[in-house]
Amino acid sequence: MCRIIFCILLGLTTVSCQTTSQSESSVNSAETASITGKTWQWVATIIPAEEITVSEPDRYTVTFADDGKAQMLFDCNRGGGDYTISDKKLSFGPLISTRMACPEGSLDAVFMRDLQKVDSFFIKDGALYLELGLESGTMHFQPAG
Repeated sequence: MCRIIFCILLGLTTVSCQTTSQSESSVNSAETASITGKTWQWVATIIPAEEITVSEPDRYTVTFADDGKAQMLFDCNRGGGDYTISDKKLSFGPLISTRMACPEGSLDAVFMRDLQKVDSFFIKDGALYLELGLESGTMHFQPAG
């Protein structure tokens, strides 16, 4: 009798776990689809102390691929890394980049530094907003083109 009850409980637990995984997967797929397949241009970052406005947004871009990889343009350098999305959370793994010397006034280092701080995102009016950790700021992106 105990063996039958154990098997029933084990079966219910397995079905419950599968249902949760499928619904979480659907949510993550919808979140991922909202930003993937597009190139996003960085237009500004607003932090408590200042606002950084990007004069040439086409020189600072992020393209999210469906496979969890992101390609980036850091002014005169190219690079990328892995990203993860889950429940409106977004984070980047270590980012790599070529190391060409960009012109004076380049925001390449600032762009890379801030991307490493991202912990969540939202889309509003077709724009992508990446929230920096500890509510330290928001990066604003527009679709390229």
